[in-house]
Amino acid sequence: MLTVTNDIAQLKALITDLHQQNQQLRAKITELEARLTQNSSNSHRPPSWDGLAKKPAIQPALPKDKTKKHGGQPGHRGDTLRMIPTPDHLITHQAITCIECGRLLTGLGQLVVKRQVFDLPKPGLEVTEHQLLAHVCSCGCANQGQFPPAVAAPVQYGPRLKATSLVLNTDYRIPLHKLGTLWQQWVGQRVNTATLLTAQRQAHEQLLPVESHIKDQVVAAGVSHHDETGLRVGGKLQWGFVASTASYTHLFIHAKRGKEALQSTDSVFEQCMGWTVHDCWASYFSVGKGRHALCGAHLVRELQALEDGGRLWAGAMKHHLLALYGQSREGPLSGEARQQAQLEYDRLLAQGDEQEYHLVFLDKQGRSTGQHWRSVGYALLQRLDHRQAQVLAFAFESGVPFSNNQAERDLRHFKVKQRVSQCFRTDRGAAQYARLAGFLSTMRKQGRNTFEQLTAVLDGSFTWAIT
Repeated sequence: MLTVTNDIAQLKALITDLHQQNQQLRAKITELEARLTQNSSNSHRPPSWDGLAKKPAIQPALPKDKTKKHGGQPGHRGDTLRMIPTPDHLITHQAITCIECGRLLTGLGQLVVKRQVFDLPKPGLEVTEHQLLAHVCSCGCANQGQFPPAVAAPVQYGPRLKATSLVLNTDYRIPLHKLGTLWQQWVGQRVNTATLLTAQRQAHEQLLPVESHIKDQVVAAGVSHHDETGLRVGGKLQWGFVASTASYTHLFIHAKRGKEALQSTDSVFEQCMGWTVHDCWASYFSVGKGRHALCGAHLVRELQALEDGGRLWAGAMKHHLLALYGQSREGPLSGEARQQAQLEYDRLLAQGDEQEYHLVFLDKQGRSTGQHWRSVGYALLQRLDHRQAQVLAFAFESGVPFSNNQAERDLRHFKVKQRVSQCFRTDRGAAQYARLAGFLSTMRKQGRNTFEQLTAVLDGSFTWAIT
């Protein structure tokens, strides 16, 4: 119960305190209400979080070109089956008797039409026996041949079966213990999980020089994409990182998210001297030596959330960035167009500064307590102001993309794996998966058959093609 006194100073202090509490609570309510409306169009949540009642995004992060016609685009190779001149098997179908008189027809009829059926051959294991032969020279010396290095046991599985198992496990997320059942039903031979783990370890070791080459290519690229995501490894939170280009993917896992991970021997971020595209995580700016570019798709989603909350400046800034993206697809802006784009950007920042708020809490004597509360919009506004060059790099610099979608697509390997398996049980297994997934992603980007290339790695015949 408050006691009303004649002390005006105490009443003023009480009013000030209640006013600050009211501002703080109102700001907190606004922030919590905004969280309830989050979806994949106005936050970093994936589309799967939208639920069954999800609605189309108000504005996609990257507008699609609506001038294209439906169906395959020019240059699309297509995958329609086409007849081949030399089929593996030939079966003829002809009439036995005449449909008019019933007489028996003899000889080979004339070809009228043909059809081809493409199917898998009957599955089974192909067994190759290696025999060691001995010769006795005329001088009396006994000589015998040598087994190839890859043939190290009386009975063993070959590189094709191992490579197929690892691709099915890594790319298609079939657990190793289920692969044993698959091989049993497919070829009649169950492959033990221990055998597949040994093959995974072998591939991890033999991919070391291949991974080094991938890292060198990412470092040498004029533009590289970088991102990270949380993972459960051995019951603890760890982080999966990606550094990639349109042709190469490097993945690794580290216990830390910040500078320690980016400066580790696994990471190439510190060595990249070209454009590095990423989100606004502070560690990228404190470590990177290259030129930074921020992901526009991230910014558009954040601006969309503020626009949904009634911030006019955010909606205008979102449309401005998307308009610049459309213009920059024809090439970087220069001259008057660049000047006008910068002026509009500055105008919208000034407009946002009038609409956002930054609370400084005061004590009873009116002095700052050192406590601050910044609205979500104010924090974004500060980033857009302090990182102008990085935000607008896509519009003003040649070759810099608008978004970091390349890294997000390459990092999806980890997220899908986590959804299927929930976690990695050991650090070693996580490291093996990351190196193998990065290699398979690189092979797909270069249009190379992942099964054949991993087989070549395991049998020691892998070579880089000119890309």
